[in-house]
Amino acid sequence: MIRFLKSVRIVHKMIFGYILLVLLPVVLSGAYLYHQFNSNVVNDFSQAKQQLIIQASNSLKVSLTQVESIHSLFQHNSQMLEYLKGLYQTPGDYVYYFLKDIRPIFTFANNSNPSIESVRLYKTKQAVMPVGKEISDLLDEESQEARDVSQELKINQKRWITQPSLSSGLPELLFYQNLYTDNYTTRLGILEIRVNDRIIGDFVEAVVSGDNTGIVVLKGDESVYENRGEQLKPDAYHAILDKILNRAAPKQTTWSERGVLVNSLDIPDLQLKFYFMSSTDELFSDLSKQTKNLAWIMGGLLLLLSAVYYAIASVLTKRILNLTKHMRRVNENNLTPFEDKGNGDEIGFLILSYNSLILRIDELLNTVHKAELMKKEADYLVLQAQVKPHFLYNTLESIRMLAEINDDNEVVDAIYSLGKLLRYSLSSQENESTLKKELANVTHYLDVHKPRLMELLQYDIQVRTEIDDMRCPRFILQPLLENCINHGIAKRRGKGEIVVIVDREDDTIRIEISDNGAGIPEERLKVIRDVLDNKADRSVLQTEDSGLGLYNVSERIMAFYGEGSGLTIESAVGQGTTYILRLGVKR
Repeated sequence: MIRFLKSVRIVHKMIFGYILLVLLPVVLSGAYLYHQFNSNVVNDFSQAKQQLIIQASNSLKVSLTQVESIHSLFQHNSQMLEYLKGLYQTPGDYVYYFLKDIRPIFTFANNSNPSIESVRLYKTKQAVMPVGKEISDLLDEESQEARDVSQELKINQKRWITQPSLSSGLPELLFYQNLYTDNYTTRLGILEIRVNDRIIGDFVEAVVSGDNTGIVVLKGDESVYENRGEQLKPDAYHAILDKILNRAAPKQTTWSERGVLVNSLDIPDLQLKFYFMSSTDELFSDLSKQTKNLAWIMGGLLLLLSAVYYAIASVLTKRILNLTKHMRRVNENNLTPFEDKGNGDEIGFLILSYNSLILRIDELLNTVHKAELMKKEADYLVLQAQVKPHFLYNTLESIRMLAEINDDNEVVDAIYSLGKLLRYSLSSQENESTLKKELANVTHYLDVHKPRLMELLQYDIQVRTEIDDMRCPRFILQPLLENCINHGIAKRRGKGEIVVIVDREDDTIRIEISDNGAGIPEERLKVIRDVLDNKADRSVLQTEDSGLGLYNVSERIMAFYGEGSGLTIESAVGQGTTYILRLGVKR
């Protein structure tokens, strides 16, 4: 009787353990996976739909921009502006210049885009001769809408107006923008471009797949277009439509209700808001198939875990036996840890301690060997670092000799200058050089840029004092020459000149580097001077196309030569820039 009761207790514990460790985790995991799978499918579908809408809207914006660009064709045409100013004396002159210069512009504008139905210009000056449907008077009765819009628009302001289409029901578009004189002081008229429903139709067609998607277009609070589609249920469609019209719809771009996924898009330029409604019945039909597959998988997993749970008690002792066999095979040539797939129980703790001991022994045995390998690797890297510059110099010299054999002197000079520039940059490990070598380096630097800029870069280096023994930090001149090229002469048209003058003023070497480039704006120049004088933080000097080079040059000069040394900058927009370095002569 007692053994029977003990057996019953053991069975109860095993059942409780089975429910706690196997059945309950599998059921909860299956429910969680189903919920996640359901949410992921809906989210992926809604995001894909919204991405499709955004891509289609980008195409719509491109089409609208193409229509808007016609205004530039009229605004920046001198013949068109002269015509609208009323400068011609006789009707014959108007007819002649209209046929010769104006009508081709209208013809090109009408044929530039298949969505454009008509291009019309309403003039403000009474003296200008109107021409049929192309140029009309802004004061005519039929020009009332254009006149009202023209008075509301400011300079460079444009407006799109929607109106219903008689064919497809989708809205047609009217584009208005004023035309002005060259100096934008006088309004000459307003341009009207009438666009058919093809632009909106192409956008809708790109989003709507067959008859599976419904669409509602709002202008303000008013519906200007509705199409339920054949797949949406009428009650669900009208319930969502009522929410949209009564401003009760959620504010997010995607939401779902009654088995319908709703995506929205607002186009402020057209004052239109689009709502696309897609049925999720087909989506959930596919989801139900996946759910059945998931149920079969979870059922099979449950059976597998049940078998594992039953067998785990019988195989528990095998872990200890396998550990014992592994310990017998361990020696100084075989210090591999024991691989255990168990949990964090007492046996797992024992195996973890054993593995830690094995790894520590292996680490101690291999310390010397690893140190030797690291030393050899370091020696190799040092040797490699010594070989690379020489390999580069030898390669450049080979290229230069080949160019010299082919009598290509420009390539010879360029390779020679580049080699000298790289040798100066890479060979020395010291931070100091001589001013003479520094000038030679910037000469090579300018010669490297010479083949690219050709006659756009002219330079003159004048040394008016003895500088053979003058020491200086390396690379204090090259950043300034780089600024002259990139921010000076590269931003102006015509011949660029750089002049470097080295002269002595008492106990100071004065180096003046000037260019005839675009110059530095006054606001930017003030920021640079404040940073150089330590009146502002140097972080304000960092921009997308310039950095801290000037600050670094100034700081290095003051640190090397002491008080009285430094960098000053003089510049004016359109007149070039002058960098002045004052280097105290060390006695």
